Amino acid sequence: MGLVDVNHEWAPKSSIELILGAILALLVGKTALFLWGGVQIRMRFKSMRAQGIPIIEPYSLLWGHLKVLGALKGQFPPDAQPNYAQIHIIQHWQEYFPSAKECPHIVYLDIWPVQSTPIALIIDPAMCQELVTEKNFPRGISMKRLAEPVIGQRNLIWFDGAEHRLWRSRLNPGFSMRNLHSYMGALVDEAEIFLENLKATTRPDGRWGSVFPLMPKTIDLTFDIIGRVVLDLHLNEQRNGPTELQSALRTLTTKHFFFRTLATLPKRFNPFFRYEGWHSVQKLRKILVPRIQQQIGAEQFTKQKTVLQLAMKEYMNDTQGAKSSKGSSDQFVEDVFGQVRLFLFAGHDTTACILTWAFHYLSKRADVLEKLRAEYDSVFGTDLRAVADKVRQSPQLLNSLPYTTAVAKEVMRLAPLAATVRQAPPGAFFTASDGTRLPAYGFALITGTAMIDYHPELWPRPDEFLPERFMVPPGDPLYPSKPGQWRPFEAGPMNCIGQELSMIEIKLVLLFTVREVDVEPAFDEWDQLPENVGKPRHTIKGERAYRQAKGISPPTDGLPVHVRFRNPVTA
Repeated sequence: MGLVDVNHEWAPKSSIELILGAILALLVGKTALFLWGGVQIRMRFKSMRAQGIPIIEPYSLLWGHLKVLGALKGQFPPDAQPNYAQIHIIQHWQEYFPSAKECPHIVYLDIWPVQSTPIALIIDPAMCQELVTEKNFPRGISMKRLAEPVIGQRNLIWFDGAEHRLWRSRLNPGFSMRNLHSYMGALVDEAEIFLENLKATTRPDGRWGSVFPLMPKTIDLTFDIIGRVVLDLHLNEQRNGPTELQSALRTLTTKHFFFRTLATLPKRFNPFFRYEGWHSVQKLRKILVPRIQQQIGAEQFTKQKTVLQLAMKEYMNDTQGAKSSKGSSDQFVEDVFGQVRLFLFAGHDTTACILTWAFHYLSKRADVLEKLRAEYDSVFGTDLRAVADKVRQSPQLLNSLPYTTAVAKEVMRLAPLAATVRQAPPGAFFTASDGTRLPAYGFALITGTAMIDYHPELWPRPDEFLPERFMVPPGDPLYPSKPGQWRPFEAGPMNCIGQELSMIEIKLVLLFTVREVDVEPAFDEWDQLPENVGKPRHTIKGERAYRQAKGISPPTDGLPVHVRFRNPVTA
């Protein structure tokens, strides 16, 4: 009997037992590595503090910076963008760096285990320039993973080095000012439709119209524009949307665009959530790939050349006209699909946010609005019916709007939308003004755009909307004197390829609207709608409109507004 028991004890294990044992061993190993990584991060921060490198206090070997950041987060609405906490730190830096004699160049954050890579927020403009120009480190994996569900892996965000340079050279012609001017008629058409849609919400007697969220309308506008410029797609989102294309992309943008951290682990492993993302991408593929193949197969290009057509021309030059190569053309289609996803995402969401915030800030400064209107009267005349034709015939007139440019720049400063994340090679460091070596390797290197934009030592009266900052001469207290302190489009060879298009859109929309209608936030009226009664009404510094932590930081509820005619029709 004992022999039988012994034989039974040593009998071969089933396949299921072996698999479960292997999985358990793998989990134990990964957990041990994860914990050891946390210990190394804590020890590194302890060593940095001992070397005199400024670290946010209080810092805990047990909690890292989780407690101090948690307390900061509690000061703001639960749905507020995290960069409000960053702004608070920079505007009260003496409190968080009690032993520092000057504001640190880099803010190091240890938020393990929420994120396994510590963060380095670079808040010195010169160091930011060094990061993206001289050093030009590749983009960090956290930034790539952030955007991957929306744009995939075959695009300018994911490409580094030679591959990035190749595709940037292929795509640059499509975003050149010369090519964009060839689309001015189409852009004017879309701006006119946007104005029509605003007018449709007004009352003819000059009273305010009904309240509605502004951002969906700016999204429709920018989606129509980017569709025409990139693929010559006439989406008609402003009149007939949302289309299936926009709905799929908005699902990805609003639900799947987030950092991969421990806190988001349950969502990422939810099979229904993953299917939603996959299904949305398949919708994009079904709509976009045939259009891409159609343009690639065209024997002749139209007079107005899309971004895709010009990229195709560069591709054929690169391959000496080897258009019929099946493998290379299939890869080209896949690469273009990735680039188009990127342009549709970045080209509509960011500019829509900027435009929405522009109307918010302009509503608070009647004097700024009057200066804008005076500039438009001076450059385009007072006959509003003639503006569209003048822009179509002479698009270069948009370059004669310095005050409009200043307004756009100030809006982008007050509503920072993006930053770049880079990763350094082993041994890389920055040098502080006192000669201290500041470590770069092993950190997610982030240009601290929000902290820079609200830094009181860089921008006097940083919380105020003052377009004059960008109009005053050097030596004026408001003048932005440090190179690189205004960086919404970033700098260097990996800067925003669509910045010229974005500026054109902003100028066109303001030109067509501010002399025709008044747009004013209307949260009180919004709160009284039956579907909003009883909902929380959060504020930041008394403002209902704040940047929310979803997508590209839209304003609260899409910025509820109402509109009225400036010159009402009377009976």
